[in-house]
Amino acid sequence: MNISITFRQMDATDAVRTYAHDKIARLQKFLRQAMTGQVTLSVEGLEHIADVRIQSGSQSFHANERKPDMYASIDLVLDKLERQIHAQKGAN
Repeated sequence: MNISITFRQMDATDAVRTYAHDKIARLQKFLRQAMTGQVTLSVEGLEHIADVRIQSGSQSFHANERKPDMYASIDLVLDKLERQIHAQKGAN
């Protein structure tokens, strides 16, 4: 599992980095193959944006979320990705 986290227009704090990494790492249990993830956390005005791309074998998942709180953005983008993974598993 390889997760890279990029910060744009905001300070990179260990708390946010660890929170995002731990949350995204939980998705591995739903996937059969090792995953790679690209997480981009940014701020535009008053909105905190979490944009996540996950690759696992031939499967690819992408979601983004905008909220006034970065932690809420990360939680909601995680929910979206989890729903996408479950929908993909149901289609197989």
